[in-house]
Amino acid sequence: MLFSEEYYHDLIAKLGLPEMPILKVNYQGKNVLDTKSFRTDFFKISKKLMQYVSFNNISQLMDANFPIETIEELHEGLIPENITIYLKKPIEYGGKLEFSNMFLIRTRPFRQILDTFIDEQILSFNKEHPGYDKKNGFLLPTELYVPNPDGIVFLPALKGFAGAGGNTASDKMSEIGSTMFLKNSGRF
Repeated sequence: MLFSEEYYHDLIAKLGLPEMPILKVNYQGKNVLDTKSFRTDFFKISKKLMQYVSFNNISQLMDANFPIETIEELHEGLIPENITIYLKKPIEYGGKLEFSNMFLIRTRPFRQILDTFIDEQILSFNKEHPGYDKKNGFLLPTELYVPNPDGIVFLPALKGFAGAGGNTASDKMSEIGSTMFLKNSGRF
C-alpha cells in the first residue's frame, strides 16, 4: 500500500466523514461486478435488506433523519431517493452479498464521499503501478482501505447533517432552492 492507515483515516476525515471506521482488505482477484448474475443477486438481497431494516432498525432510521415516507418505501422493498446500499468489503476483496457486508447510506453527500475515498486509492495505486489500458481499465490495488461502519444504517456524527436533498433539505429541489436563496442573499 502506498500510504499508512493513518493517512487514510485523515483522508476520509478531510472528505467529511471523520467518524467512519475503515478496514484494510486484500485483493482476491474476483471480478464479478460486470456479470448479470451479480446484479440480479445484488438487487434481490438489497430488497430483503431494505425490508429487514424497515422492520428492525426504525430507531436508527429515525436517528438518521429519514422521513416516514422513506421508511415506508424501505418497507415495500423499494430504494428511496438518495439512499444507497453500500458494500463494506468489495467482492474483489473477499466481500460477500450478505447483510453483514452491507449498509444503508445517503447517496448525497455520503456515498459520493465514500466513492471519492476509494477512487483516490485506486488512482494513487495506478500512478505507482502504471498498467491502465483501454480494454481492462484501471488496476485494482493489492490493498485497499474501505468504509466499515458498525451498524446496518450509517449514522453521521452530526445529526441533521443531511436530508434527502443532501443538506438539511427534504429533497433535491429544496436543496437547490435553498442554495439559490443563499447565493441571492449575499450570505453564500
